[in-house]
Amino acid sequence: MKLIALLMPFLFILAACSAAPAIDEGAQAPSAERQAQLTGLFDRLSGDEAGAKKAAAQAARLEELDRRFLTSLWGTRSSAPQAAMRLGEALAEAGAHEEAFAWYLRTFRALPAHDALRPYVRYEMARNCLAMGKPDDAINLLANRLDPAPLPEALQAKYDALLEAAAKASR
Repeated sequence: MKLIALLMPFLFILAACSAAPAIDEGAQAPSAERQAQLTGLFDRLSGDEAGAKKAAAQAARLEELDRRFLTSLWGTRSSAPQAAMRLGEALAEAGAHEEAFAWYLRTFRALPAHDALRPYVRYEMARNCLAMGKPDDAINLLANRLDPAPLPEALQAKYDALLEAAAKASR
């Protein structure tokens, strides 16, 4: 009887070690059929403006697993900055600011160094930082622009207003 009492903790440890590992839900992928549907949706992000915006809005409403699959397609199906920008806009509108920031960052990295769209993307990245409660990051994005070209007048006003809002939020 004493031997059984002494062996019980060992048996519990042995049972715990031999149990099947828990399945990480995040490691799962959509079914093959769903992957095909999502790939088609991703490809539409690079299409005509109206259809692409509709596809981006649809993508922003997807479950997290599906959106992660869409992310995995970046660089394999398309690296078009406009596709990433559209998805960033839709995600920001849906309130998914961290994901939107990531898509804007992809956009920014895919654009050529002197592309006229870069300051607009930088502004959107800063807006999402502020929405995520990261005013200092927003300030850094807005104030530390390396491009010597002046901002368009309308965009300068937006930069200034967002910079002021970020400064207030930072206090």
